[in-house]
Amino acid sequence: MQAFVQGCALVLVGWLMAWCGSRCEAAGDPTRITDLIRQLGDDDFAARESAAEALAVIGTDAADALLTAAESSDDLELALKARWLADSLPLAAPDDAPEAAAVLNRYARADFETRVKLMHELLRLEHDAGIEPLARLVRLERTTAGSRIAAALLVREWQPNDPAWPAIAPRILAGLGPGGRPAARLVRAFAEATMPPSAPVVDEAVAAVGLLERGAARSGRGPAGDDDGTLGDAKTTPIFRRSLVQLLVSAGRHDEALAVASSLFDASRSTDGDDGLLASELARLTDHGLPQAAELLANRVAVDADTWSPLLAYAVASAQRRGGDEPGGRALADRAAEALGEPGVDLSRRLQAAMLLARWGEADWALREYRSVVDDPKSPLGDLALAGILGGEFLNEQGRHAEAAEMLRVVLDVRGSDDTPQILMRLDRDPRSMRSRLLYFEACAAEARGDAATHRRRLEESLAAYPKDVDSLIGWYRLADDARHRADAAARVTRALEQIEEEIDAVPDDATAYNEYAWLVANTEGDVRKAVRYAERALAISFDNPSYLDTLAHCRAAAGDAAGAFRAQLLAVRQEPHNLVIRRNLDRFRAALPTP
Repeated sequence: MQAFVQGCALVLVGWLMAWCGSRCEAAGDPTRITDLIRQLGDDDFAARESAAEALAVIGTDAADALLTAAESSDDLELALKARWLADSLPLAAPDDAPEAAAVLNRYARADFETRVKLMHELLRLEHDAGIEPLARLVRLERTTAGSRIAAALLVREWQPNDPAWPAIAPRILAGLGPGGRPAARLVRAFAEATMPPSAPVVDEAVAAVGLLERGAARSGRGPAGDDDGTLGDAKTTPIFRRSLVQLLVSAGRHDEALAVASSLFDASRSTDGDDGLLASELARLTDHGLPQAAELLANRVAVDADTWSPLLAYAVASAQRRGGDEPGGRALADRAAEALGEPGVDLSRRLQAAMLLARWGEADWALREYRSVVDDPKSPLGDLALAGILGGEFLNEQGRHAEAAEMLRVVLDVRGSDDTPQILMRLDRDPRSMRSRLLYFEACAAEARGDAATHRRRLEESLAAYPKDVDSLIGWYRLADDARHRADAAARVTRALEQIEEEIDAVPDDATAYNEYAWLVANTEGDVRKAVRYAERALAISFDNPSYLDTLAHCRAAAGDAAGAFRAQLLAVRQEPHNLVIRRNLDRFRAALPTP
């Protein structure tokens, strides 16, 4: 019996040595991997199974070849087997942070839609703990569409002179490994552009985008199939092009950047004739340092053209203004305003123009459009109310608090209508909160002019109208100048937090409630770590919402994480580059960074 056991042991040792040798040989030999993948389509069943077992032993080193075969092979059985083997590869690495490993564990069992949400979650984990795992997904994600989405999330993080990118890039490269997918090639090019872009890096990015676009034309038609491939293409192709424009502009290759911009415009034109989408695309390109892109649309904004669009004209005017042509931009903007005021033009177009202009930082033109709706006696009450609410908030962001209060007062006193509460409720606005908001604007105006008594009185009136107004609560808390006031302010904050918690329990997918809780705690008192979690939860529901990023920055600052606060605020500015409040907060968080 002992001899039999010893004999079995010798056989096992020999098999293990052969197995290890085979693994080492294959792991370092791409030709061997290619041969094994080819055998997945062999006519002989035993040969197919043997090849599959050998590839499973090789593991991650075979990932790129397996995925390439799965996505491009004309042999259906080979493609399906390669896909199955690729799907079985582990996604987590031993040194992943616990929170990243937990996300990847959920990811492996999730459907396509959930996997996309988890990619967003990885991108925004604290201390960039999810960056390397997300880059790994570019390489290992089971579908082409998923790989593209992971790549798009990482590529859009790159910005010229972004202070965070040099620390992120090595993590990306570590996650990508030797991945050869076109999406991995593109991300690698951006990761290597941590210094002023060199020609080889930019050329590689150009080539990779070309490969991705050619792949998009075949999306969803490969023999192995692909979950939601066309959706991934539609979402990611514009991101790849916009990022490439930025890289080309940063490298001084403006002519090539304009050529890519032209392809973005062509894609926007084909989207149901949405001139708002085309206008927003031009505004983004202008923000990315390419106001010359307006020249590509010059023939579309001629007054006598069939394609005349006030929204597009405003976008071109904005680009002209920022390109240094103030008279030309202003003249075109005036013509756009006249066109929007013509009889028969839907007021929703005017509101859309106002909101876009506010986002583009064209405050004077945005307010002109808001006021045109508010001041027009023919405006339907719903349009008037929405314009007044949005215009009031925009004025408040500009520091024009008294004007903000007056615009909101027009809404609340809307021509003496008894229907105002119903109109506000239809707009998902509580009439009490609107009255409270007006009083808060008046409090801010009083503070700005140094009228402390009125400032205090208006805050108290605001909280009497709506005790849960978080900005008024913060203002009241900061006024606490004696023990009695401090106790009152703390009690008000505690009651409001309890109310918000009840709302969260009732509607756990409402991002607004999480954000309100986090904002109130960050600026007063309470469980700061919980506030950070709630701010992150709000962002998980509404990815990269600039207001929620601003809240997260305040929460991280309150938790003592100055670097995390600055990073979150940088992301908020990226989403709303012309928001004065968000930019002021960025300056404050920058000043709080420790001195190198």
